[in-house]
Amino acid sequence: MALSEITLRATNSSNSTNSGRGPRQTTLFDSLGAAQRRHKRTHKVSLDQENVPIENGSDGIAVKTAKRRRASPLEHKPTETLQLNMPKRPQNIYVKRPFAIHSSHIAQRIRQRQTLAASSVCTISRLASLVSPASSAFRLYADSEQQLGVLPLACKYSSMSMPGKLAMVDESGHISIFDTHKLDPDSEDSLEPVQRWKVHENSVFDIEWRNDSIQAVTASADETCRLWDVERQMCLGSFVGHSQTVRSVSWRPDDMSCFTTASRDGSIMMWDTRCNKISVDGEQVFRSVNIIERAHCGLLSSKRPVRGKRGITSGSVTCIRHLQHNPLLVASVGSTSEIVKFWDVRMRQQARKLLPTPVTLSSLASSSKRSRGTASLSLDSDGARLFSACNDNSVYVHNALLLSQPIARLAAPEFECQSFNVGTAASPCSRYLAAGSSNGNVVVWELDSLSANSSGRYAVLQGHNKEAGCIAWYPGKDRIQLATCGDDGVLRIWNEDSVLAEAAKTDPMRRCVWGFSHITHSVAKKNY
Repeated sequence: MALSEITLRATNSSNSTNSGRGPRQTTLFDSLGAAQRRHKRTHKVSLDQENVPIENGSDGIAVKTAKRRRASPLEHKPTETLQLNMPKRPQNIYVKRPFAIHSSHIAQRIRQRQTLAASSVCTISRLASLVSPASSAFRLYADSEQQLGVLPLACKYSSMSMPGKLAMVDESGHISIFDTHKLDPDSEDSLEPVQRWKVHENSVFDIEWRNDSIQAVTASADETCRLWDVERQMCLGSFVGHSQTVRSVSWRPDDMSCFTTASRDGSIMMWDTRCNKISVDGEQVFRSVNIIERAHCGLLSSKRPVRGKRGITSGSVTCIRHLQHNPLLVASVGSTSEIVKFWDVRMRQQARKLLPTPVTLSSLASSSKRSRGTASLSLDSDGARLFSACNDNSVYVHNALLLSQPIARLAAPEFECQSFNVGTAASPCSRYLAAGSSNGNVVVWELDSLSANSSGRYAVLQGHNKEAGCIAWYPGKDRIQLATCGDDGVLRIWNEDSVLAEAAKTDPMRRCVWGFSHITHSVAKKNY
């Protein structure tokens, strides 16, 4: 039967009923309505059968019952009922089922959070016992008679093949070797170097131990580098090629004959002690085996065009580090921006009109339109993370295996980076990162599995009254020891000692001379 015919018959039946001509004819719509009413009556009877009052067998007292119905997990709210001599109904009847994960990115983030929760044990309170008494401090003087202060510029620990040796270079051109295993905290005498001799005629900005800790390379403002036999205090050769101050030096981790240097002239040079050498007045002089010029060029700050200049200036390369997962790659930072660049030491020299092309580079870390430089660059013990101290008062954490945007940013009110001499260093366990500061503090952050300071707590070491720029960790994992140098001409060795640390904080006399640490919370922190 067609729908139009059913509708017509229903209309005719309604008209006939209203006119009193006889009973109305049943249509399809009437049958559907009757079936729906029967269903409602049946459902009501079933509900009435379920709502039977519960009676107590002994007292015969009826209790109130709640209407049983199936509710969704989000809408259900357990109702309180009066029950006598009966166990309470559990409140958490409905459990929310976990939702399905359709995105691999979400699953990865959840796994990272689970890993972070498993390793979120905060150990920063251990650094509160770091102390540097007067017997662990050494003040530099250019002349013992005139008592002229000298600024230390770099300090580095030797490897565990010769543990406890600390080398420090200063602006007078000297190198000092200390034995940090022979420190006596109860002694009244100050720290004294085991060896000290002159290595350059000008300031020495950096020193790097070879892997065997027998030889070391020094970088100086006299535009040269020198290789030294530390035990015999003998110069094994000079490396000539830079036209300005040599700022940084780094050995290749897989080769004891090759190292790389960076200079204020904007170039990066590779050296090999087995070739490109000549003898000049009985001294071995080496030439570079490869060079990368204008590695960190920047735009001129002047808005007006300068006659004779093309709008590009050759910036200084402030620091370089060889990567551990690929020793043929070297990471560099410069004074023109906070960008980190990776270079291949085998790349050929390009024409002078063309800028060199890095293997990869990071994106801009700061959102500010003003270009800020980077002071230092350091690697953790695993070689997986890079830490760059930028002049916007921040330390950026990069993934050394896949360089892109920074993965974290570390900052603190006590940390200031206003010069290119502020250094950073990661602990051997890769859990702590120490950074110097322009206000004299040394800030130590605790890093979690996501390379961020999730606990918000950090240690502040107070012992310098001027800029603290040199930072070095003891390479062994048997102790926590830290060496710091400042523009006040003082070298400090920090060790764990809870008794001396408490004495340094409570005794006013020791508080003025000793170095002590305290734990605080961060105020502002931005993670990427």
